[in-house]
Amino acid sequence: MGNRDESLSNQEQIDLRKQLQGLFHDYNLLGKKILEMSESLVASVPSPLPEDERPMFYEVVVPEHSEKADKTIGELRFWQATAATIVAIKRGGKMQISPGPYTTLRAGDTLIYVGPPSSAQAVPKFFLTGKAESTLFQIQEQISAAVHMREVATVAEALGARIGDIKDFVAMTKGMTNHSYLFSCKGIHYILRIPGEGTANLIDRVQEEEVYRAIAGTGICDDVVYLNPANGLKVTRFLEGVRTCDPYNEDDLIKCMDLLRHFHQIRLHVGHEFDIFGVIEKYESLWNGAPSVHEHYRRTKANVMSLRPYIEAHRGELCLTHIDAVPDNFLFYPEDGREELQLIDWEYAGMQDPHVDIAMFCLYSIYDKEQVDHLIDIYFEGKCDPATRIKIYCYIAAAGLLWSNWSEYKRILGIEYGDYAKYQYEYAKDYYRYAKEGMETL
Repeated sequence: MGNRDESLSNQEQIDLRKQLQGLFHDYNLLGKKILEMSESLVASVPSPLPEDERPMFYEVVVPEHSEKADKTIGELRFWQATAATIVAIKRGGKMQISPGPYTTLRAGDTLIYVGPPSSAQAVPKFFLTGKAESTLFQIQEQISAAVHMREVATVAEALGARIGDIKDFVAMTKGMTNHSYLFSCKGIHYILRIPGEGTANLIDRVQEEEVYRAIAGTGICDDVVYLNPANGLKVTRFLEGVRTCDPYNEDDLIKCMDLLRHFHQIRLHVGHEFDIFGVIEKYESLWNGAPSVHEHYRRTKANVMSLRPYIEAHRGELCLTHIDAVPDNFLFYPEDGREELQLIDWEYAGMQDPHVDIAMFCLYSIYDKEQVDHLIDIYFEGKCDPATRIKIYCYIAAAGLLWSNWSEYKRILGIEYGDYAKYQYEYAKDYYRYAKEGMETL
């Protein structure tokens, strides 16, 4: 057919498209089945664990001369190579909970990870040897690209390339909201974001596109290479040599709060608001009547909702607010001999009181009250009035309940976040109490 000189008729083109769609459907189904089987083999253990047995936690210290030091979790493809997940990093007497793919591992770091019994040997070996790429690991990379062939084709077209130009397609992380894949095209590395389970109920991609238009050219974040609000696909340039903010490093905190304050002072506007109390209700509605796993949920929710009048009486003019301004979304990267900083991942962003971003940073960092107050002092440069501080306590309580409800929806979908979900609910209770105590002193 390719040697015919004449053009295909309209009907022939329609028939070929239908055939191609059918082949894509069968191809994707087969690819998914193969990927599921290969992942099961990678994560297999000598004897199956009982379903009710909790996963094992292990520790390993990154050796001083390991070639894996000073690389990010995403670059190392840690999960793919070891079948284990890093849940915390201990460094210099501080602990970072739930590090993301941009987190850089340093020599001397103590990694706390969870995985099958086989990972107790696989992880130390990973740091002492060169590439830890098994045949199954290589197969997984190939099948990941096959399973996402539609997305790969879309990305290739957006980049003005052919499908064959998309190489080294590999999962970076199983994210909390999305799945991210690292790939190269014509010698340049990119990240493809594919929305995760249930994301369509959590994120409005049209609103997200509006946010990226608003921040374009501000220098706060690199402009996206491609964003499709219809399916949530997003392509960004991969920053080489990046590290995320260390929430226990004073210098990092000062720089990140400087950037956050600068962003807030620009006072950008979009056409939608992130209504914290409305979103709390929305996430709860996604449970479809299922009860909360938390004891006294109704009482805790009522307490948090009672803070709304105080917030509304003390919040200032709304502006574009990141909402997810957590340490992992502040990226330090080298450029022209300097270390630059940007704030990424704007999918939850909307009009809000900018002080909500301070609360979100504290929540994700699992700060205690002393650390919360210290971060507030950094942002306000020591000039935060008591009423505003109490308002931020209110935001921490409200945001804790919001992300707790978010985690409960994910749990219904079969995705567990363990201590993360528990901590968020505890923040809702504790900071309601701190806020009420503060109001009594005003």
